[in-house]
Amino acid sequence: MAVDDPAIKKADSQATKQALISELTWAKLYTRTMHKDLGAITTAIGSKPITSGPAMKKTARKLHDRLRSANQTVSELSDHAGVRPPAVKKDNKS
Repeated sequence: MAVDDPAIKKADSQATKQALISELTWAKLYTRTMHKDLGAITTAIGSKPITSGPAMKKTARKLHDRLRSANQTVSELSDHAGVRPPAVKKDNKS
C-alpha cells in the first residue's frame, strides 16, 4: 500500500478522531470533579476561619492563571472544530 492510500488516510483519521474524543471525555470528567471540589472549598472557606490566607491566596492566583490558559486552549480547540467562528481581532486604529 502506498502512503497516499485512501484506506490508510481514513484509518489515521479515525484513530485521530478517537484519540481526540477520548481526551475531551477525560477533560469533561476531570473538570466536573474540579467544579465539585471548588464548590466544597468555597463552602469551607466561607464557614470557618482561614489560617493559611496568604498561601491560599497565592495558590488561588496560580489556579486562576492556569484556568485562563486552559480556557484559551479550549477556544483554540473550538476554532479548529468549527463550533464557533474565530474571534475577530479589533483594529485599534481610529
